[in-house]
Amino acid sequence: MTTPDGMTATQAIDRIEAAAHPRPHDRRLHARGANYDAKFVPSGQIGHLTNARHLTEETDLVVRLSNGSPQYDSDDRTRGIRGMAVKFLADGKGIHDLVAANFRVFPSSTPEGFIELVEALAGSTEDTLKAKLTTGRKFASFLIDHKESHAGIKAFLSRKAPASYATTRFDGLHAFIFVNDAGERQAFRYRLVPQLGEVDLDSAYGASLDKQFLNAEIERRLQDGPVSFTLAVQLAEPGDATHDPSIAWPEHRRLLPAGEIRIIGLSPESDAWERQVYDPMRLAPGVEASDDTVLAFRPHAYSVSAERRLG
Repeated sequence: MTTPDGMTATQAIDRIEAAAHPRPHDRRLHARGANYDAKFVPSGQIGHLTNARHLTEETDLVVRLSNGSPQYDSDDRTRGIRGMAVKFLADGKGIHDLVAANFRVFPSSTPEGFIELVEALAGSTEDTLKAKLTTGRKFASFLIDHKESHAGIKAFLSRKAPASYATTRFDGLHAFIFVNDAGERQAFRYRLVPQLGEVDLDSAYGASLDKQFLNAEIERRLQDGPVSFTLAVQLAEPGDATHDPSIAWPEHRRLLPAGEIRIIGLSPESDAWERQVYDPMRLAPGVEASDDTVLAFRPHAYSVSAERRLG
């Protein structure tokens, strides 16, 4: 698959590698993460929208929590992308993946724009990020070419680093389509809302923490019991864009709880799951992809990345 500008998945990964220099055996983005056993407990409130059994019955899950940097030794105390990926299981195998980040909208309307942003911000630290944002030529060029990205990036940069994975909201960014037994279709976006509320990291306290504190922090929490998120779905109304993940839908759109994701503990098979791909286009019956071209491109790029890191 190529993008409208003619970029292939191989070229996309080549450019990420050239800009960010990830270790050969790591994911090209979200290099450091861990995988946790979890359960999905349905709310019973979306059965009229979809015939997806895994969303209307209790289902086993694996959840990957990650720092979004391509660098394995990235600093959790600095602002940046954090990820939560969820794999619904049947007979121990993945049947449907959710891939979410602590970004409210995707930072570009095209795959090319996203790669350009990675290139513009590659190698940033908390100390150098401000300079890149204010005087960096690549970032300035990106903003000129991608006006659709301004609002999302501005909102993201106004926030601090998360204090914990357990207190971070993660958004799915792309639109999908529910299908029910009658063949009725409903566009939606999902989000993963922490039941403990959202808490940012206090910078003074953060200075006392280990550079890579996030996974250890949530594993300490899990010793006292599960950490829960509400899987919520935002329902589109006529005119809401499904093709462009950089456009947010109005916050007053109806939001339904699909169920609760209960993270139980570090998976004994975490290393094995680390070799797996969390693919947002891995969908089970009852959920279909929208007309989002960024969504359609992602599994091709993931496939190239997986072939290189696992080969």
